[in-house]
Order: sequence, then C-alpha cells, then structure tokens
Amino acid sequence: MDAPELTGARHWLTPAQALTVLALFALGAVLLFWMIPLLLAILRPLVRRLDAWRATGVAALSKRNADSHERSSRLAAVTLRMLERDAAELLLVAAAGAILLACGGALLWLVDGIAEDRGLVGLDHAVFAQLRASRQGWLDVAMIAITELGGARISVAVGVAVFAWLAWRRAWAAAAYWAIALLGARACVVALKFGLQRHRPASIYSGLESYSFPSGHATSSMVTYGFLAFLICLRQPWRVRVPVLALTSVAVAAIGLSRLYLGMHWLSDVAAGFVLGLAWIALLGTAYITLHVPARLPAWQLGTVAAVTLMVAAGYLAAFRLPERIEQYRQAGALSARVPAAAPALPGLPSSRSAGAIPATGRSCDGRCPALQSGSPPR
Repeated sequence: MDAPELTGARHWLTPAQALTVLALFALGAVLLFWMIPLLLAILRPLVRRLDAWRATGVAALSKRNADSHERSSRLAAVTLRMLERDAAELLLVAAAGAILLACGGALLWLVDGIAEDRGLVGLDHAVFAQLRASRQGWLDVAMIAITELGGARISVAVGVAVFAWLAWRRAWAAAAYWAIALLGARACVVALKFGLQRHRPASIYSGLESYSFPSGHATSSMVTYGFLAFLICLRQPWRVRVPVLALTSVAVAAIGLSRLYLGMHWLSDVAAGFVLGLAWIALLGTAYITLHVPARLPAWQLGTVAAVTLMVAAGYLAAFRLPERIEQYRQAGALSARVPAAAPALPGLPSSRSAGAIPATGRSCDGRCPALQSGSPPR
C-alpha cells in the first residue's frame, strides 16, 4: 500500500514538460561551456604578451643571480622557480586561487547567514514550503532515483572502480589525487556536520547523518563527478570537454535539486555542498597540474569504466532497493507535512529554531514508519 502523498499537491508538471526543462538546461550548459574556448581565443594575445614579459623577467633575474657573488635570497629563488612556468599555467593558478577565495567566502557567508537567522533562513523555508506543496507521485519516484546517483552506494562503487582502473594503468599520481578528493571531501562534510549540527527539515537518517549542513549528496556528487570530469577532460580537445562538462553539470544540478524536492535539505545546505565540492576540485586539480606532469588519460576508457559501474550499481538499487527508498522518502515527506518544519538550528543558537518546531531526528511516527530509522548508507 502506497504511503499517502502530501496534501495539496498539484499536477503542475508533466513528464514531457520535465524532460523539456532538462533538455533546455543541458543546451544552456553546452552553450555556456562553448563560450570558454572562445574566451580563451580572445585572451590568447594577452597571454602571449604576458609570457614574453615573464621570459624577460626570468632572464633578468637569472643574470642578476649569476653576477652576484653572494648567495641568492630564498625569495629570489622562489620567484625564479615560479616565473619558469609559462603564463597560461600562472593564470590557471591565479584563477584557482580566486575560486578558492570565492568559495571560502561563500561558505562563511552561508554559515553566518543561518547562525544569525537572517534572510537566508527565510529563503530556506520558502523554498522548502514551495517544493513540499508541489510534490507529485511520478516526480517523487524520479527524484528519488536521481538522488540515489549521489548516494553512498553509487559514489563508493564509482570511486573504487575509477581508482582500480587508474592503478591498473599505473597512473599513481592521478589515483592518489582521486582518493584524496573523495576521502577528503567526505571528511570535510563529517567535520562540518559535527561542528554545526543543523537539523534537516525532514530525515530518514539517524546519528550524525541527521544533521543537514552541508549536504553530503551535493558535496559527493560535485567531487565524484566533477573530479572525474576533470580527469577525463585533462589535455583533451574542447569537442571532448564541452559535452563531458555539460553532462556533469546537469547531473550534479539534478542531484542537488532532488535533495531539495525530497525535503532532506535546506537550500543553503545544498549550496554549501556545491561550494565545498568546487573548492576541493579547484585545490586538488591545480595541485595535480602544477606539481606533476599529468599525461592525457584515455577519455573513452575512463568514461566507460565510470559509466558501466554507475549503471550496474544503479540497476542493483532500482531492482532491490528503490521500492524501500520510495517508501522511506514518502513517509518522511508525509510526516513533514503534518509537523511544523524544523527551522535550521545551530548549537547554542535558540533563535535559529522557531518555537514549537520539532527536529527531524526527534519526530515520532507513532510506530507507523519504522523504516525512517533504517540502516541505509548515510548522506
């Protein structure tokens, strides 16, 4: 017997309309990524001019060090080693630094916004209420299937398969960075969840995973699929990069949207997960390019390994786990419709939780939904 759907759900979106929106989003992503090579072509004369200035600076600094009878300073040695890299690589490092600063600032702004109960919390509640009122049966199933693509089972399966393939090809540096990307991102999520202890609007999890900030699905999907796309696109032509990046963007955005639709996260949780994942990719990707001499990996082989693993893991979940997951999510959604939504809360900040709100972990189903405290992999 199906769990009751949320009260007030309206059939505002048909499958055909959903596919149309998805296709338009994918087309927009393709067009956006095709703008990058055009921008690089415009900037190429500037890069050449910068490279000429860099070469002049290297020659002058080397001559000065050679003419000096004293030992060159450490600063001069570091500067010389830095200038020995070409201008394009230096610009890449500068861009990565800017991304890291922007992501760090955004993450701090999100934490401050929920801690101080500012307009961000109101936006979280507005988005949650709107999506909760828009739930439909077929869309529930579609969103649960999509959200599982960012879950622990599929992320671990893809992570192990890609690591094994890289080790088989003896691409040890790439394998090490891949492992650090996945394990490091997970450690960051666990640390932030433990430190902030913000409650979910609704939950099918217990323990540490009952906390929502940041979204583990959003972070995991961004790092897993984003860093995989980085490895596939490395030293590839743009005709390979554009479709890979567009497909990755669509998949990651869909997983983030599914977490909001299913009521497992607030909007700021998902945003924080994306920001954290992007910062992690920028940091490790830049380190991999600048500290090593990465060879071009066979894009089709790597992509095939990841795609086949994903399809096998997704097929297993669809055959054996999806009905149970649908039941769990629907029961959690029905419960959140009957109980006032828990306001985002941080330890020691009572103002961030409205009076009478009940955290997701403290809600009771009166014995009607024991599956809510399941042993499913946390996220």
